[in-house]
Amino acid sequence: MPDLNELSSSDKHSATIHFFRGEMNRMNTWRRRLDVTTNWAIITTAAFLSFGFGNEEVSHLVIILATIFVFFFLIIESRRYKYYDLWRWRVALLVENFYAPIICPDRKPMQKRWRELLSREMQHTQFKISFFEAFGRRLRRNYGWIFFVLAGCWITKVMIHPVPAESIHEIWERAGIFHLVPGWVVILTGVLFNGTLLVWAIVTLKKRKEEVIIYPASKSKFKLTNL
Repeated sequence: MPDLNELSSSDKHSATIHFFRGEMNRMNTWRRRLDVTTNWAIITTAAFLSFGFGNEEVSHLVIILATIFVFFFLIIESRRYKYYDLWRWRVALLVENFYAPIICPDRKPMQKRWRELLSREMQHTQFKISFFEAFGRRLRRNYGWIFFVLAGCWITKVMIHPVPAESIHEIWERAGIFHLVPGWVVILTGVLFNGTLLVWAIVTLKKRKEEVIIYPASKSKFKLTNL
């Protein structure tokens, strides 16, 4: 193995390019895994709702079970998002500070010490966000809508399926689970569960402090008129 001091500038650039390709592959792999988990959650929700509303004898418990399954999918996806965010951070660091100046020599790297940042990251790899923040991001981006649909369908199932309830007392009875769990316990648990998710989504809604900047595409002013 040659001495690192003997490597030419061309060799270093070649190594950087291969490293970039590897990180891009990692990022894309974990991005696909995020999509797979979300698809599982959507398919599970659709299947349980179809089964629950397809037969009037089916208990509303199936919607509660669907909510539990989706919650576990969210936990799995939050962990996967931490890995995706790590590789995304490395790719963005190289794009902003290595490739951008190559394409346009007039532009300077956005981070003056980006090589030191990347080198330290490669020797002491750390996640850039916590599980708490990753959970909140995936909840706001995808799973919040799924839980909203499940909650709405559960309320519909209890109140009007198969026939509209005629009194509050009947709603309380329908909300119970096989006379084992009282209706008020089920309703209180649902309110606490969804309320906790809402608070979690709000608490983690903050501007991220990071060295790498990812600009939103919705504010892009790039035009193709001059091409």
